[in-house]
Amino acid sequence: MPVQTLTVDGDGTTTSGFAAEGGTYTRLQSDDGDTTRLYSPTPGDVRQTTVTNTSGLSGKTINSLTVYGKYRSLDPVSNTLQLGVRTGSTDYWSANKDTVSVTTYVLFSEVYTVNPNTGVAWTTSDLDGLQIGIKKINGVGGAVTYMYAEVDYTDAAPTSTQGLLMMF
Repeated sequence: MPVQTLTVDGDGTTTSGFAAEGGTYTRLQSDDGDTTRLYSPTPGDVRQTTVTNTSGLSGKTINSLTVYGKYRSLDPVSNTLQLGVRTGSTDYWSANKDTVSVTTYVLFSEVYTVNPNTGVAWTTSDLDGLQIGIKKINGVGGAVTYMYAEVDYTDAAPTSTQGLLMMF
């Protein structure tokens, strides 16, 4: 099925952390390791970002939204985080994800098959107001270098009139 990528394009509602080295959302726009990253040693720190709009998805069936974050522990110990979305003015976080004692960047993901705020399929207006984020769980230093989301969708089936026109 086709996928549209939504890239980070602004700071979100909550930026209560991941600022130990300064920086803004621009540090999450490229997969370049430690060149541009946001770092935090503090449990409970949250960094949310806005993402690009879903241009071109009008009339499509949205199957799911997947949020990605590339994260690493600065020490070779367990380091936990959560990925999440902000929709309808409410934050929804994944279960804990763990670096399992590696110090290289790991791409984590969380799939949302429905909008957690409404309990039904995502709409383009839901996605156009979406924010994605990362939440630090334990007190081990960690860094995030890249975040984005992907929308899995299906093209709309042709209407009966469209199908007839194709036959001629």
